[in-house]
Amino acid sequence: MMGERTALNSKAAILNRRAAGALVWFGPAMMLFVRSAFAVVAQGLVAAIYIAQGSLTPWRDAGAWLPVYGTLIDAGCLGLLWWLTRREHMTPIDLTGFDHKRLGRDVLIGLALIPPSLLFILGGNSAASHLVYGDMSAPQVFAPLPLWPALYAVLIFPLVWGVTEQMTYNGYVLPRLQAQSGNTPLAVAVVTLFWSAQHALMPLTFDPDFMLYRLLSPIPHSLFVTLVYLRIRRIVPLATAHWLMDGGAAFAATLWPLLQ
Repeated sequence: MMGERTALNSKAAILNRRAAGALVWFGPAMMLFVRSAFAVVAQGLVAAIYIAQGSLTPWRDAGAWLPVYGTLIDAGCLGLLWWLTRREHMTPIDLTGFDHKRLGRDVLIGLALIPPSLLFILGGNSAASHLVYGDMSAPQVFAPLPLWPALYAVLIFPLVWGVTEQMTYNGYVLPRLQAQSGNTPLAVAVVTLFWSAQHALMPLTFDPDFMLYRLLSPIPHSLFVTLVYLRIRRIVPLATAHWLMDGGAAFAATLWPLLQ
């Protein structure tokens, strides 16, 4: 039986709100861009600190702190989701389809999604690296950090990031584009493109090759998770896999070097 939160974000419920005038193009269209915009602003704030400290490369130095300032990106997105869902007489939690009776099962589904997700992620990274660099020499995204920021990057950042990103693109944007356009393949393609494109600005390096690599490499996985969401209409499994994979990547790049 469909849970209350799942029902509020179901295709039928969204179509009903559209018919009642509670759903407009503005919300989903805006949310396609805001994570990218917040990413540039947040990195700029960190760069300003480096400028004040006399750094000669403030923007590049700021980029290494993505696992810390990334939570500012999430905070901005959650604030907008709160405002937009209120217009639909919902809350951001309703976007998740959370059902406490299914929590254990959803976590297990999330664990089961990790192996295929890694195949799409590693396959996308490999294909994009060979396309852009001619080999597997694409630079890493995360960099070593001091101990306390590294702990934050491993313990806090991945959880907030995984939940917020899944809520933004899958929980909010995808089903509303699907309802507004009446064209599921188009909605999937748009969300996949914009979700992947945001990575070119996280962090923003002004390096054309790296930015192209960052744009292309997430496409297979972004497509995979949008299709999975349309099948299950719940965020917890996807957010669980997202959280654990990002946590592992952050650990390997930011904390593990300090433990060796």
